[in-house]
Amino acid sequence: MATRDRVIHVPPDAYDRLEREAGRRGMGPDELAAELLAAELAPADFDWDAALAELAEVRGRMRGGPDDAVAIAREGREELERRGL
Repeated sequence: MATRDRVIHVPPDAYDRLEREAGRRGMGPDELAAELLAAELAPADFDWDAALAELAEVRGRMRGGPDDAVAIAREGREELERRGL
């Protein structure tokens, strides 16, 4: 990705914190600032409806399958009852 240098002005205490954190992470302050800005200002065109539909699909596949926690707990309780415990 091509980049162009830009200048932003931050208060001295904020820049000091940026430098300290960048040093702690083993990177330069410019690199950390770019990373933080990218994370904070990510594109807002996220498709929540599609994400929720995908989660519903995953949830539907899990119900009744081999990883169904409720079924596993029920089977365990039934096994204990059969053993008289």
